[in-house]
Amino acid sequence: MTKRLELRFENELGNIVTIALDNPLDNLTEETVSAAMDAVIAGNGFISSGGNLVAKRDARIVSRSVDTIFAS
Repeated sequence: MTKRLELRFENELGNIVTIALDNPLDNLTEETVSAAMDAVIAGNGFISSGGNLVAKRDARIVSRSVDTIFAS
């Protein structure tokens, strides 16, 4: 199973912008992730087509599992 951390922000136009990180740590907390997202906004290092990131929307871990039915 693969996991990905998705940090979702709102930009100046109100659109959702997602920054995805593969293989997140298992022990992430809301406080840690929220602080990291605050740093991303404050650092202004990511600019989307709708402008700067201005607010945190949410963060989530997305898990994906693949079951092969047939392989040649």
